[in-house]
This record gives sequence, C-alpha cells and structure tokens, in this order.
Amino acid sequence: MSRADDPLRQYRRALACLDCGDEVAARRAVEEGLARAWSPASAPVRACLDDLGAQLDGDAALRRFAARTPGPRAWMAHPDRLARDILRLRRAHLVEVVVEEISAVLPPPVMGRLVAHLDDARTQGCRDLLAAIAAVSPAPVAGSARRAWGGGRPESPAARALAFPRLAAAWRCAAGDAAPEHQLIVAVARDGGRVAPMVAVVRHDHPSPLLRDAFFLPDMVPGRLDREVIAPLVRAGITAVPVDVADALHAACGALDAALSTGWRIPSEAHQSVIARIGRLRAACGGPCGHAGPGPAPAVG
Repeated sequence: MSRADDPLRQYRRALACLDCGDEVAARRAVEEGLARAWSPASAPVRACLDDLGAQLDGDAALRRFAARTPGPRAWMAHPDRLARDILRLRRAHLVEVVVEEISAVLPPPVMGRLVAHLDDARTQGCRDLLAAIAAVSPAPVAGSARRAWGGGRPESPAARALAFPRLAAAWRCAAGDAAPEHQLIVAVARDGGRVAPMVAVVRHDHPSPLLRDAFFLPDMVPGRLDREVIAPLVRAGITAVPVDVADALHAACGALDAALSTGWRIPSEAHQSVIARIGRLRAACGGPCGHAGPGPAPAVG
C-alpha cells in the first residue's frame, strides 16, 4: 500500500476501533491519518478524519459535561453558565441530546422555571439555549421557551441548526424490488455543512408499510455519510437511489404512524428519542409530514 493510501487506511482503522468501542485507539488512528494526509489527493479523506476527530472530542466533552454539571439548583442560580456549558459542545446533535435529557429529568413545571431564569438572564447564550429548548422540548415547555426566545437568529450555529431544521437529501436503499423491506436515509442539514442522517427500516410486505426501526446518526460531513453509510450498503449489494427528500420523510412518517397503530415498539427508542425527533421533523419542515425541496445528494465515494 502506498503512502498516499495511508490516511484512508487509518480512517478505516479508526472506524473499526469505534465499532469495538475503543475510542482512544480511534482517536490515535485519526491523528496518525491526519499526519499523513498532507497531499491534495488526500483532501477528501482529511475532511472525514477532521470531522471524525471532532466527533470524538465532542463525545468526550459530553461525558465531561454529564459528570461535572452541578444539577438543577445550580442551573437555576446560574442560567448563563448552564447555557455556555451546553453551547460549548458546539455540535447540534450533542446540544440536542443534552436538552432532551434535561427535559426528561425535570418535570414540566420545573423546566418552566428554568426557562424563566434563562429569560431573566437575557444574555446571548441564554437566548440561544432558549431557541434550542423551543426546538427540542415537548409542549408546553417548547411554547414557553419560544415566547421567551422571541425568534431571531441564534448566534450559536448548533442552536441555529436546531431552531431552523432543513432537509438536505434522501435515498431509498433496497436489495431489490422483491425484498420485504427497504431503508430510507434522510439527511437533515446541520451546522458547519454537516448532516444528521436518519436511517429508517421500512417493511412493505404488509397492507401498509410499517417502520420496523429507525435511528439518528451523529452529525457528519457529507463525505462521511458517503463512506460510512451509503457506500457499505452499495458494497453489500443494496441499491441506493436518491429520492425526493420530502417524499422520503413523508414515507417514514406514514410508516411510523402505521407501526405505532399496531402496538409495535421502535427498538432504537430504548436509547434514543426516535419518535419525538421524527415528530419534530414532521412539525418543523412544513406540511403534515414535513416538506422541503429535494437537496443535493452527495456522491457515493
């Protein structure tokens, strides 16, 4: 293998380490890959390595936040510090996770008091966090946060991506027309040019298509979506066809509704707020199940 191939080899090694749960080895592989990705030909892999390294750093920052956050009493006393700590995570999916967890831990009346404290602080960070809470929390907390935020453009790119979600691209992936199920991949635009891929597995051997499972992957640059999500499907013999992004979201929403009506439990709901996140996309992107024009589909690489 030539030295020009070394960054790609380290990138693949980092992904393999992550699959095994070894984040330390993954970070080391990322650094080794970046040290060798100096040529112009390595630019696409360098972008993926950079983004994967930033994801690992963000995950570590999230663990530190969870370990060190002082809890609700201190949040109420120092709302601006809470806002700065959360927004310092930078990536939209990490901010989303923290807001989801806080909304799950605090009862709605207590969450309402936190919103009021953030409103009273009137700092830019607090306004940005209110925008994120308005986008992520369930009603009626979301409504209170929206009124306190008052609209406008959040300064934080992560909060802005959550407050103004936009669908970017979508694919339908299947092993063939006769296959009993297919995958829908819907990429949601995020900050820094990244996308948050939603992967939905839909069974269509029923009178109505049913959502068997769905999950959201961490925010990533389009090159990583190509290499880590689309390309492995193609190598496995699954055809990935770009489709209209609004149609894909509509199909996922309909399959979710049909599955829930049968009493089916979405497996990934055990560790991720899948139903709520799909519901937020349904509501925020326009129309009964969301709408956005078809976005550019990254090329499979």
